[in-house]
Amino acid sequence: MEIENDGLLGAWLLQSDGTAESITWEQLDQPVEDGAWVWAHFHRDGARAQSWLLDGQIPPNPVAWALMAEDTRPRYTETLGSSVLFLRGVNLNEGAEPEDMVSLRLSVTDKTLITVGLRRLKAVDAIIADIERGAAPHSIGAFVERLVYYLRERAEPVLDELEDIIEQNELNALRDSGVPTAEMRNAFTDARQDAVMLRRYLVPQAVALRDIVRSKPKWLHSAEVLEEQAAGYDRIVEDLDSLRERAAVLRDEMTARLAERMNGIMLVLSIVSVVFLPITFVTGLLGMNVAGLPLTQVPWGFWVVCAILAGCAGFTGLLLWRMLRGQNW
Repeated sequence: MEIENDGLLGAWLLQSDGTAESITWEQLDQPVEDGAWVWAHFHRDGARAQSWLLDGQIPPNPVAWALMAEDTRPRYTETLGSSVLFLRGVNLNEGAEPEDMVSLRLSVTDKTLITVGLRRLKAVDAIIADIERGAAPHSIGAFVERLVYYLRERAEPVLDELEDIIEQNELNALRDSGVPTAEMRNAFTDARQDAVMLRRYLVPQAVALRDIVRSKPKWLHSAEVLEEQAAGYDRIVEDLDSLRERAAVLRDEMTARLAERMNGIMLVLSIVSVVFLPITFVTGLLGMNVAGLPLTQVPWGFWVVCAILAGCAGFTGLLLWRMLRGQNW
């Protein structure tokens, strides 16, 4: 997200009938008439935006510093007459990973809504599009409800994509009775990591929404709507937990299958080693350069030694075969 207009990405004066008017830096400090409210959207790194936030009266200075924090976790608090809400949305920007969730910080008072971000968030773009087509939220509470809905709406396709990855690799694992490929194992690992990263922020996000419902701030529009959105995030988290468990089970199955294949290879190597052990002993014994070795002077001595070696190999092979069949010698 580029820093435009010295950090002010957009500001609007909104009315209760859903109409909105774009305003400038100079108009941000002007009084707001009854029935209207202001939304100002800032880039955190804009120099003038930081100055306006930290030096002004709206929001209070401690809140402004919270909005400037480097890293945030979804939460809701009330301080100095201002509500502070931190949210996260999936990263749908080009070239980004969805699980690298984008932070959005909100400061809410009776007539002013301030949002601060570091990267572009599609849910915010959707609200701006609503304003431009004349369907702006009629109140700050309605804005928060719509924002939360858009955030959840864009998180669900990411979950569906993770489910598709798990299901496809489940089918591949069932069809292929051999050793799982590195690509299949990596796909499960990536899916589990994505689920963990998404869950990290979606769980506290649901908690933050319920904190709003319990606190009942003046700007709250519908507690039932936010409670339903929190339940929606709970369902996403439950699905993520299910995906993690499925991926873990399949990973264990793949590991067991790989271990079984390795055990089979080691068994074959052990059998070969055992079969050739007595042969190696005999050939090593007869290979000593000392006097007195038998059969060195007779023309058929080589064939006798070969017969002895074949007999050793056959005897050892029969012994191993009976042992592997569970029979006692």
